[in-house]
Amino acid sequence: MASNRVLNNSDEPLNNTLVKAGYEVKNSYVLNHIPEQCEDIYILLISGTFILTVETSKLDLTQKPLFEQTPLKQYLLGLSKRHQIQITVALDLASA
Repeated sequence: MASNRVLNNSDEPLNNTLVKAGYEVKNSYVLNHIPEQCEDIYILLISGTFILTVETSKLDLTQKPLFEQTPLKQYLLGLSKRHQIQITVALDLASA
């Protein structure tokens, strides 16, 4: 899965952000990327155990990224069928 390759590439800014913050990226996947005008928002499955939302600034590179952890069970509540399938596939890949 391409999202896993991005997270495991040490040349990628997102990889560096996660590693510096102490998150495991080996079995993690990008579920969604929302590029906004002033920031990028990433929704990640971290090692098949929890969801991590990361917000990074595009304007001020010295600004620390914002992290929000959500338990997987809580995140699964109310998801659309498409997102449920996406999570299922990512969980399967993370456990392989």
